[in-house]
Amino acid sequence: MNGPSLDPRLAATLAGLRPALQAMRDPWWIIGSAGLALLGAFDERPEDVDLLTSADDAEALTDSWRGHVQADRHPADGVQFRSVYARFVHFPLPVEVMGGLEVRRNGSWEALTVRESEVAVVDGFEVRVPALAEQIRILRLFGRDKDLAKAALAETRARTSTSGQMHAC
Repeated sequence: MNGPSLDPRLAATLAGLRPALQAMRDPWWIIGSAGLALLGAFDERPEDVDLLTSADDAEALTDSWRGHVQADRHPADGVQFRSVYARFVHFPLPVEVMGGLEVRRNGSWEALTVRESEVAVVDGFEVRVPALAEQIRILRLFGRDKDLAKAALAETRARTSTSGQMHAC
């Protein structure tokens, strides 16, 4: 996806992330608003890039980019989410890395797993994103008002249009 609809800040951030993403040992995905934008299911410009990784890959990124961590930023929902978390601010959009993300449901922790992926091609780079139905499931699992609103928008968008630019993986 390189068309005029892709936010140039998102494209530039993904270009900057490319070497690190290619070096990761474990699967990774772009989720949230940026993931929805890559699927063509979110018209608003993302304010950050949410990167879901393994705990090991998140720790490796934190070691590599230690000088770019926004130290005063911590997830606001520490009771609902836990992960190896860091927010990096050396790209056009901040990148929030969540390694080994778990979500608290019914009093216990549940590891977030991505069940179905697609690939968005950005400037020749294959970017992994959860499939649209999977993104919606994840947003509903998160359960915050902002996530539920994004899920509703994505569902509406899914009913009104389709994108032929993705490939299952």
